[in-house]
Amino acid sequence: MSKVRRAVIFSSASQYLVRIIGLATTMIVARLLTPDEIGTFSVASALVMIISEFKLLGAADYLVREEELTEEKIRRALGLTVLISWGLGFLIMGIGPWVSSYYDLAPLAIIFFILASAFFLGPFISIPMALVARQFNFKVLFAANILSSIAALAVTVTLINFGFSYYSLAWGHVAKILVEFLVVTFTKDFPTYWRPIFSNVGLIAKFGIYNSLTNLLKKSVAVAPDIVIGKMGTTAQVGMFSRGQGFVSFLSDTLISGVAPVVLPYLSDAKRSGEDLITAYTKATVMMCAIVWPVLAVASVASLPAIRVFFGDQWDAAAPIASILAIWLALRTTHHFANNLLIASGKERAMLNKEIVLFFAIFALVIASFPVGFHAVAYSFLVLGVIEIVLVTGLLAHALDLKILTFFLVLVPNLLIAVVCAICTYIISIWLPFESTSAWKAIGAIALVLPPIWLSLLVAFKHPLYAAVKFTGGPQI
Repeated sequence: MSKVRRAVIFSSASQYLVRIIGLATTMIVARLLTPDEIGTFSVASALVMIISEFKLLGAADYLVREEELTEEKIRRALGLTVLISWGLGFLIMGIGPWVSSYYDLAPLAIIFFILASAFFLGPFISIPMALVARQFNFKVLFAANILSSIAALAVTVTLINFGFSYYSLAWGHVAKILVEFLVVTFTKDFPTYWRPIFSNVGLIAKFGIYNSLTNLLKKSVAVAPDIVIGKMGTTAQVGMFSRGQGFVSFLSDTLISGVAPVVLPYLSDAKRSGEDLITAYTKATVMMCAIVWPVLAVASVASLPAIRVFFGDQWDAAAPIASILAIWLALRTTHHFANNLLIASGKERAMLNKEIVLFFAIFALVIASFPVGFHAVAYSFLVLGVIEIVLVTGLLAHALDLKILTFFLVLVPNLLIAVVCAICTYIISIWLPFESTSAWKAIGAIALVLPPIWLSLLVAFKHPLYAAVKFTGGPQI
């Protein structure tokens, strides 16, 4: 078994189990907390999430990409991470009261303080995990991911039942980081470094600035509604929008998460070996879209019963949001691995420029659309999706000689499969009206009918994903 395929298997098992635990957490929390409570935490976590993109300053990806590693380079990466992560931790604690006053939400200051505490352990977790990922040794990451997710679930639910409300979500995050730290520290397979070097970190910082700014801007696109609606609307609206977006993001991220951690190590290794990166990128995209597009197409049609199963009837208003955003995520998946490709190719500046354009586009679209109506915000994401496809396709064609027509022609079968799956789901909705039928019954019917149809379509189109499943026992990059 190749090291890449073994890495995909362990990464997939780890990520899918983490997603299942996360789903359980989300379903429980959605039934225990109100939209206002979840909206309050969403505002705080959205802002902290944006700031947190700088806490590693790209050091982990630098270690994965670097051709030759020495202990000195690793300790410098640790030193840079300590400087940035600890500095941001103190910054978040300091700006908490100001953010609380700006949004007129007193609990934000305390939530900021709790979330900031996790920044002080981050460097001693991220560096060992990056070194393990570089070696494709995802087996040893399994325990850290699973145990930390279980800890977050247990702490969150326990504290909610003790009346800690939105603070429970913050303490659950801290528990996750703490368990990750303990596992990394006391598991012999993780290399540990405690003595950072703070001098001559400029090379890593240069790479990290591009990488961190890119990740910050990319996450800002996803949390833009929380930030804007939190100021222009109500926390209940923030909670409702975040549930709709969270549902489709959960589906998309779950399907992609198994392979995603392996993509950068794989492309970086391919670059060091002199292989054609565009061919590898296209193959990974075709395989992933064959899975993600049909699922999102089905979710777009069946958002109402799915939302009811996930979160309960009190979140019905999130269903139309989810239907629209599912299409946006399908558009975005087209170039999901583009940033990994640009990092492996040493094109960090082009990657950052792309995200700057998308960042300003989404904030302008959300601010302009919110006064029109709540659903208009979701439609603005469709506009963003089209902008992103055009922008990234042009960028890859210019920077890496992506053949545009060839790339999109190989994706046509994926589009047809997704459309057929959406039509079949609509037919099910006529047979079992989603508004009046039990949500579990409707989802059960979809789960029974759609997988055989999807598999039959893979066979009919002679899709490479079917060949991978048939002949290797599972898809691989």
